[in-house]
Amino acid sequence: MFRRSLVRTVHSRQMLAAAAGRRTVSSSGSGSGKNNSKVNESATTAMEYKQQHPRQLRRLPRVETGTSAAEQAVTNILYNTPTAPKMQTERHILDCLAQDEPGVLSRVTGIMAARGFNIDTLVASKTEVPGLSRMTLVLKGPAIVMEQAKKQLEDLVPIWAVLDYSQTRIIERESLLVKVSILGPEADAETDADADAAFLDAQERLRALRQLSELFKGQVLDVGPSTAVVSLNAKSDRIDAFLKLVRPFGILEAVRSGIMAMPRAGSGTMFESEQAAPQASVSHADGPDLSNLPPS
Repeated sequence: MFRRSLVRTVHSRQMLAAAAGRRTVSSSGSGSGKNNSKVNESATTAMEYKQQHPRQLRRLPRVETGTSAAEQAVTNILYNTPTAPKMQTERHILDCLAQDEPGVLSRVTGIMAARGFNIDTLVASKTEVPGLSRMTLVLKGPAIVMEQAKKQLEDLVPIWAVLDYSQTRIIERESLLVKVSILGPEADAETDADADAAFLDAQERLRALRQLSELFKGQVLDVGPSTAVVSLNAKSDRIDAFLKLVRPFGILEAVRSGIMAMPRAGSGTMFESEQAAPQASVSHADGPDLSNLPPS
């Protein structure tokens, strides 16, 4: 009897434990279902919210690369870099004694062009010595570069010597031939009276042109029915002034030879006041200027 009651007690306890387990499983299952429904509901709401409120992405800052960035950098460098000081431009007169052979003139001008000099005038001609030519160049440029150009000219085989007259008292002259009209505004005459008036007007203009030429020590070399040719040999500034004065007559043609230079005889000359360039100050302690001497 005792064993039967013990077995019944154990069996009842097992039955109670099984029932408690079923309740626990059922309760947990019902709780998970509620949680799943809540999760599904929140996910659906989130998707609807995203569709109704699309997200706008913010653009990140971009670093420019390529041609535009390089161009901007170079522009900034050029803008911030200080400009080099301008070198003082001076007027130089060079006299080159060269062998009379073809190609010398082109080599001389090529050296000056490579150094960046602008040749104002150039006169080349033969001298009293057979086979020797003389070239007179008037150009503008910095003095430092001029010294280098002189050395390069002296290194040329056909060049005997290069004389620098920039700071020397010299005589410089330039020749001018200009053809001027002597007809007035009433040149087209239809009647004899108009022709006579035009002739008298041309003679009056010719007389005024001759007086102007005599003031500048020029000569009227040729006279035609409608034109006159005037020759003038003077300094460059006097030639410029003469051309300005004859411009109202009507300049048809004009030819200038370029500057020809020659050093003066020395102190005590008749025309000592007339000089083309200021005399260079040389102290007694210094020796002679070897740059003007021909190479040995």
